[in-house]
Order: sequence, then C-alpha cells, then structure tokens
Amino acid sequence: MLALVVVASALAPAALAAPVAADPSVSVDHDGDRVTVANGTAQVVNGTADAPVGTEILVRVRSSGDTEPAFLKTATGVVTENGTWAVAFDFERQRAGDTFDLTARFENGSAEANVEGEIVACGGGCAEATPSGTPTPIPEQTRTQTRTASPSAPVAFGENVFLVDAGGVAAIPVSFDGQGANGETDEAVVVLGNESESNYELEAVVSDDDGDGGAVLYVDTALAGRGDGTLSTSGGDSVRVESETSLDSMLDPADYDVSLYAGSERTGEPDDVGSLVVQTATTRTATGTAEPATAGGGETGTNGLGLGPLAVSGVVSGAFLVGGAVLAAVLLRG
Repeated sequence: MLALVVVASALAPAALAAPVAADPSVSVDHDGDRVTVANGTAQVVNGTADAPVGTEILVRVRSSGDTEPAFLKTATGVVTENGTWAVAFDFERQRAGDTFDLTARFENGSAEANVEGEIVACGGGCAEATPSGTPTPIPEQTRTQTRTASPSAPVAFGENVFLVDAGGVAAIPVSFDGQGANGETDEAVVVLGNESESNYELEAVVSDDDGDGGAVLYVDTALAGRGDGTLSTSGGDSVRVESETSLDSMLDPADYDVSLYAGSERTGEPDDVGSLVVQTATTRTATGTAEPATAGGGETGTNGLGLGPLAVSGVVSGAFLVGGAVLAAVLLRG
C-alpha cells in the first residue's frame, strides 16, 4: 500500500506542471488600416479567433464622424473548425464615404478587437448574396439598422448596446440635458422590448430627481414580468413602471430593442435607441465517472472513511500537498 503512495507522490508534480492553455484572441480581417464594405446588402465582415469551435463572436458596428443616417448594428458569428468566423450586415441605406467603428468580442468579454471602417460605393457587381469563400456558418443578422441620439437630443443613452447574462442585472445609463419643462424634474420614457416581436414589452418613466443630469436604470432579467422588481434606479433618482408584459419565468436570451423618449409620455419618434442583449448564462460544471457501490464483501464503492474512490483520490492529493506521503499512507490504511 505504501508503494502506491510513493507512485502517486511521484505523479503529483507532473499533474501540477500541466501546460496552461493560451489566452483566447479574436481578430478582424481587413485590407489596409480599415474594414471596407459596400453600400449594399449582405456585406460580410469576417475574421479569426483562437477559441473552441462554436464560440460566439459578438460584432457591433456603430456609425462615426458625420455619418447620416447614424446607425447601430449588432450580429453574432460562430467560430468554425478552421478558427474563422463571419457575419453579414445590410448597408444599403448608407452613402459612400460613411464611416463606422467595429468591435468584435467574445460573449464572455475575455478578448476583443477594434477597427475603423468605411463604406464604399456599390458597383454593378455589389453582392446581394454571401460571396464565395466566406467562412461559414453566418448566423442570421440579429439587428436591423437603428439610429442613435443626435447631439441636440434632450435625452440619450450613455451607450447603445447593453450586454447581460440571463438572470443577471443590466445597467442602462440615461443622460438628461437639464432643460425640464417649467423647471420641473427631467423625465424620460424607456421602452424595453416589443410585445409583437419578442413577446415582452415594458414601458417606464425614469426621473432625474437629484438633478445631476443622469440616471442609471437597472433591469433585473430574473424578475422581469413578475411583479415590481424588474426595474430600479441609481440613488437619488426614481422610476415608475407604466406597463409590462407578464412572464412565467425570467427574460429569455434574445436581443431586445430599447427606445428612449424625452418627457413623461411616449410620443413621436424616439430620441435614442439601443439594444439589450440577454446572453445565455455561461456555466461551468465538473463531471466524473465512478463505479457504483456493491453490496456485501469485497471491493465496494466506499471505504473505511465513508468516501468513494474519487473522494479518496482527492484526499490523497491534498495530503501530499499539506503533509507528504506519511499522512497519505495513514489515510489509505483506513
């Protein structure tokens, strides 16, 4: 029995010295110093990633400079067995010379790539279908063209894409210009979702009660649609829910539109728009295989310590780390 302990002790350092996996990375393919796409449909953005097959790549394209109409688009690519990914966007409404900023990142935020982009004129051969040789699969585009707030908008989101794991709490920052009517508190209507498209919609009014020009709206995706706990705000401000779709469980992973209107009523066109992206929560589970216990004499699934073989192995490993082979031998003798 002691010999077994010595063998295990010799193997322990080898296990501890196992190589560490390289950090994941993602990149965007482009010629020159920027990505170029045509002002047409099915415009492909692709790249590579050092990540397992099936890993999702979240791609965001947001207009920059004086681009009009301003836009925000998001799509999700998937890492293939060749380490490539690709997404497709529709830029048909844009003009040649429009510019944008592109971000590609892993769903868990462990790595991201940023690159500038430009839209060029769509010639006679501008593809309406995915070009040959494009990495596949290309998931269906998850977001249609949207606009962001103009510089003179009385209210605006602090950013326009809000990422959260299912069951988590998303933070949506809202800024106010401080010009409330008749000196009254600044208010804004926030609409989350669209009942006809996503089977969920919430409308609420957030108030800048402390007059600091900003408020942070917190969305609890675990409590959505089941009472008054969906929304809360940063200290000093307040929110009231005007309407909300009832749900039997937490908010499903999906891409939900978010619209912002100045004032206390939802009228006209929104002053700003965004997207709440609820992601499937990443879980890590440990799995192992153990032989079932047998009744009667002979070898069983437990021992004198009341532990199975996997547990004994863990105890022995711990014993080497904290007390050496002597303590391990004592444990095995039980």
